[in-house]
Amino acid sequence: MITIILIASSITVAICLAYFLVQHKLQSARDGEYDRINNGCWSTNRRGEGSKMALRIHQARIAKWAGFGMNKEEAIYWDSRKDSKGEIISNKYNYRIEGNDPDTRWWCLTVNLDGFFIPNKYKRYSFSKNDVKRENDGSWIIKLSTIEQPGNWIPLGDQNGRIKLILRCYNPNSSMVENRENTFLPQISRED
Repeated sequence: MITIILIASSITVAICLAYFLVQHKLQSARDGEYDRINNGCWSTNRRGEGSKMALRIHQARIAKWAGFGMNKEEAIYWDSRKDSKGEIISNKYNYRIEGNDPDTRWWCLTVNLDGFFIPNKYKRYSFSKNDVKRENDGSWIIKLSTIEQPGNWIPLGDQNGRIKLILRCYNPNSSMVENRENTFLPQISRED
């Protein structure tokens, strides 16, 4: 009887340890702690989110949090939790995202809090190549803040949590696919 209890206890402990190890690996993959390409404050998966070459842990992360991903030749998903000076993005500050269209057929910039859109009465969560208002030279500026701003503005809300910007680049040109470390991406500046 004691042998059966010891075996059952050992199996239970092993299952619990395996569960917590997998959760830790998934969190590490979600946070982008490895197998990433960095470009300023932005980073992306080195192998492509939906690639058959992606590490299994990335495939599991995509299955758990995103549902599906595309090959890097179809889409590159850039993300950032920091501004261009390396400071964590927070709803305590105002931000200015400034740039030109990335080298891609279509792009979309979204902001989320703990993996979800930030609730707001304006129902404004993103801007894309099609709906962003442009400056005279074709560039664009998107503002992030808790207080309404004129022009392109995404509300940050008043809830605390992990804010993340996601720049989705669909049908990127070969220059972006092959040279992700040096491709031009928008700057994220904190306005004091």
